[in-house]
Amino acid sequence: MKKDKTALLIGIAGAAFILIGIFCMADPLNAYVNLVRFSGAVLLVNGVVLQLASSYIHVTFKMEKQSMRIESIVDFGFGIILIFNPFLAFIVYPLLFGACIFSVGIIKIIVSLLAKKNNSGWSFILIIGILSCISAIVIIYMPLHHASDVTKIIGVFCMLMGLVLIIDSIRFWRMKKFENLLY
Repeated sequence: MKKDKTALLIGIAGAAFILIGIFCMADPLNAYVNLVRFSGAVLLVNGVVLQLASSYIHVTFKMEKQSMRIESIVDFGFGIILIFNPFLAFIVYPLLFGACIFSVGIIKIIVSLLAKKNNSGWSFILIIGILSCISAIVIIYMPLHHASDVTKIIGVFCMLMGLVLIIDSIRFWRMKKFENLLY
């Protein structure tokens, strides 16, 4: 039953990503303001949740715990920057968001390659890492003509991540299998 709940939670997270992506595409300027306002709080909460999860859950693969802790530190650091310097965050949000996504993507790629022998879900984690890195590079380095372009790119990233999470939740639901490397 626990595995069914996990698949459901991953599916809900995927649906949330898709909804954020649609919001970013439908109303880019309003979405940009809201992303800047709430991203810091979300990253702080995610950092705390990952830290607690890595401390309290039993994980047989040491790299999973370490990757969750490293990812929580990255999320916590970027969350603090976004919360405590909102004016700077508003101006350089694409750079901060891109750097955060890139950092997490690199962590996911390294963990997936290290877990290749011990974990059947390593390819999913690798896909998330690659999508994150590609999206971050596009967000940071793409010459943009309008402010709303950044939000649209973030929206595409969110929709892709949501789709990957929904596909994976269906895979977990069918296989009744869960990999701890997801978050």
